[in-house]
Amino acid sequence: MKLKLMAAATAMIVLVGCETSLQTSSGADYLARYDASHEYGHGTLSEVDEDVRRIAAIEPTLAFPARIGLARIENGVLTALPADEARIWQDQLEDMGGTYDEFVPVSPMIASMVSAPPTRRTSNAAAVIAHIRRGAARQHLDYVLTYEVGSSREEKANALALADLTIIGMFVLPSRSIEVEASASGLMLDVRTGYPYATLTMHAEKSGVSRVISDRSTGQTYADKAETRAVAKLAQEFGAAMSELEARSIELAKAG
Repeated sequence: MKLKLMAAATAMIVLVGCETSLQTSSGADYLARYDASHEYGHGTLSEVDEDVRRIAAIEPTLAFPARIGLARIENGVLTALPADEARIWQDQLEDMGGTYDEFVPVSPMIASMVSAPPTRRTSNAAAVIAHIRRGAARQHLDYVLTYEVGSSREEKANALALADLTIIGMFVLPSRSIEVEASASGLMLDVRTGYPYATLTMHAEKSGVSRVISDRSTGQTYADKAETRAVAKLAQEFGAAMSELEARSIELAKAG
């Protein structure tokens, strides 16, 4: 699926079993619309007002080709990519035509050299993402896709039973008519600034999924495991999102 360039800075694409949100909006433009009357309404800025301004002051810096990191979270910690998933991402990179330079797994060992891995006490989203960004910086990666996979534990399960998605969380719940066996959620960040470019969620349904992806040009299939199917769908959707982000990067460069 190729996404067409949209005029808006953010976009939402809702499909059966997936949802993707892209962001390339300007922090400066956002803050330019700040209502000064609110700022001085009570004679001083509140702590929240100051936080909002500081947090919003961030700009997209998309540029390709790039080194894109792949960071897999399992049980709240950064882990190595399983062989099946590594092959999925390599195949996806080849399908994308080499425009994006390379996919590089974020190494848990390298990350541990420069950042203390989150413990059970400190394993929250902020700590895990910060740990991944530090490791990605040591590997000189431009962007990083952090993703995690969750599977249902009940025969009659829906997305509410996918409790494994503890860090990123699912971005959208499927309809009640869809029986979900596994879901994969991803978050693409700028390693240097933390700018969030994309959030993606894909679901592997219980029926009609004997082949992972039926429209791949190579015709390859992967191990028929729910988690692997969900990652394969995530990789395909990430490829489409990257095509859209590349188009937006060209528009941003022209706007200068």
